[in-house]
Amino acid sequence: MLNKDAPAHISSDPVRAIVEIPQSPQHPNSRGVRRLALYALSFGLSLFVAVVCSELILRSTGHRPWTYDTLDRNEPRMNEPDPELGWHSKRGTYTVPPYVPAGQSTSVTVLDGGRRATGTTDPGGRREIVFVGDSFTYGLAISDHETYPWKLQQMFPSFKVLNYGTSGYGTYQSLLVLERELPLLTSPAVVVFGFFFHQEVRNVATPEWLRGLSLHQRRAHVYLPYVSLDSDGTLVRHLPVRYPILPFMEQSALMTFMVDRYVRFTGERRRAQGRQVMERLVVEMKHLSEKHGARFLVAMLDGPKETMAYYTERFQHHQIELVDCNFPLTDDMRVPGEGHPNDQMNTLWAHCIQQKLVNGVLSSTESPVH
Repeated sequence: MLNKDAPAHISSDPVRAIVEIPQSPQHPNSRGVRRLALYALSFGLSLFVAVVCSELILRSTGHRPWTYDTLDRNEPRMNEPDPELGWHSKRGTYTVPPYVPAGQSTSVTVLDGGRRATGTTDPGGRREIVFVGDSFTYGLAISDHETYPWKLQQMFPSFKVLNYGTSGYGTYQSLLVLERELPLLTSPAVVVFGFFFHQEVRNVATPEWLRGLSLHQRRAHVYLPYVSLDSDGTLVRHLPVRYPILPFMEQSALMTFMVDRYVRFTGERRRAQGRQVMERLVVEMKHLSEKHGARFLVAMLDGPKETMAYYTERFQHHQIELVDCNFPLTDDMRVPGEGHPNDQMNTLWAHCIQQKLVNGVLSSTESPVH
């Protein structure tokens, strides 16, 4: 019997009208769904096997997951983030434990503006001698009184010695410090830049330097401003960047390897600009110092002979005053267990710079204390 409520399809032939009962709708093809699921499972298993094999191969060839350096694990946090400089020394008084069992603790005093103390009292000098540079000028791993700017303050009591050296800084960061601080000073007489050849890679943020900063993240050396050269040789300033740290890098050599290759790919081309960038930055330091009425001096502290000879020639080409204080940094001149220049090396640097200041840069009436 025909169900009157069921929809019907009537043939267009008026004579031979045939009532056609519609068929039930087709269900999804279950075989296609199963095939798609098998493809997804096969792809997932293949990817898993590829990842595991890649991880094993990388580890067997010496690659390791991301591991933070532990050298600074006992150090107090003496730096803080800075949106322009990347970081700066944090005001405070600190005691750093010895780096070796038989070593001595070091005392660090950081004043306003991130500068390291150069004396126990304000000398009250009318004119300033300003130092900028990296950890060699700052005096990493040694006490306040062992740094060469402190020693020079004792030699020039009629001046006020200001030490803006900061651990990990490149030349560009030192230039930024001068741009920030020189307008605030009363009467800067001399700006001394402590030259260390490794600043060459810091200025252009090479992949290795970005990686090294993140490895020592407890020191808050993470974000780094840098410069590059455009097609016509103009310096281009860049905001601080950091080495990317992604999930699972501390567990996976593969993830660490992939991030490292990405950073190398995007940053390697800047390496070739290192020397030209360094030269241009030092020239800008000279012009900035002279704009504020100060003489400018580069203290050549440390670097390979070929590198130092190259920069000596280039700086002299720009009529930049230099003093060669590149003494051999032998083991007896280093802090045991840490490696930075010790009190003895800083004494050599202080006397080297003193002679240059007396004999060529400062007025002969401003004699040091012997």
